[in-house]
Amino acid sequence: MRPYLFSFKIGGVVVRAEPSWLFLALLVGWSLAVGFFPDQNAALGTSTYVFMAILGVFGLTFSIIAHELSHTFVGRALGMPINRVTLFLFGGAAELEEEPKSPMIELVMALAGPLMSLFLALVFSQLAMLDATGGPQAPLAMVLAYLGLINLLLGLFNMLPAFPLDGGRVLRAILWLLGGDRRKATRWASLAGEGFAVFFIISGIYLLIATGSLAGLWWIVIGFFLRSAAKSSRVELETRTALGDIRVIDLVAPGIETADAGMTVADFIADKLVRHHRDWFAVTDGERLVGRAGLAQARAVPVDARASTRLSAIAVKPGANELLPAHAGADRAFAQMQKHHLLRVYLVDGERFAGTLSMADLLEYARLRNLFADAKLG
Repeated sequence: MRPYLFSFKIGGVVVRAEPSWLFLALLVGWSLAVGFFPDQNAALGTSTYVFMAILGVFGLTFSIIAHELSHTFVGRALGMPINRVTLFLFGGAAELEEEPKSPMIELVMALAGPLMSLFLALVFSQLAMLDATGGPQAPLAMVLAYLGLINLLLGLFNMLPAFPLDGGRVLRAILWLLGGDRRKATRWASLAGEGFAVFFIISGIYLLIATGSLAGLWWIVIGFFLRSAAKSSRVELETRTALGDIRVIDLVAPGIETADAGMTVADFIADKLVRHHRDWFAVTDGERLVGRAGLAQARAVPVDARASTRLSAIAVKPGANELLPAHAGADRAFAQMQKHHLLRVYLVDGERFAGTLSMADLLEYARLRNLFADAKLG
């Protein structure tokens, strides 16, 4: 299980933060404490700046969570299964379990986040002006003004027409609505995202060389992240599209090679692992799946016990996430393996074991189908 800094539920949605979020929080807090707030008012003490920076980081965290929850709850209201929001080094993301079914759903859901950020920008700015503790240079007013500014920037940045940013999703929705082809719309929106990424990288290099500003380095990092995200989002959608009309059972090669649960570990090593040059096998009892066993499990059994130990005793039972109905869609298998970081799933037809399907199998099929887009491969 992946470690998270914190995790809680709100309205049935899990909100969690990856360890990389801590780096962003520390970086933002440091820049606020030693740069941003002292530049606004140099008369305050160090402890005051630190406390203000802590408030600023908590406010930023709240703002990003609110932004992503806006996507989430609007999407759920429109029938989208979204159950997790994750914070990470570059901000946050509402994790879609499937792509929107129509351009209007995409459009409305994409606009929800930036609109929330702009709303928060207005609220925090108004609160800053209403603060009566000492005018605009007072600590609380400065923190509120910062949160108003950062939400404004968050909303405007996310509206850049660079997929997979919110503005890129708006662009894709419009292109999809006008052209009726989600795949082509995704390709053009992703290319726009990669174009903006190149702009950020070049601009960052210029800032770094011409001014020596470390902000240039941050621009470069954002550029590379945006380019990678745009490309991976395009590949993911093309893969899902290629898998959308085929069942997982149709991708399994005939003649499933399994190992019988009743055989000894010694026979398993000699007759299966060594003879077939494979690292693991599905273990079955008749037609029922027991689990899997391979080199690691066999080697863990003492040599003098291998002849008396049954394979069923060392077979690793599959988890619920590793099982999939044999007639499920291949796109569902892809989504399930992505969500749970699986290399393979086991297919079952009722109580009968029907085969295994790996992520490599899915990706290769999708690659070939996209390569020969006009051919009927399945």
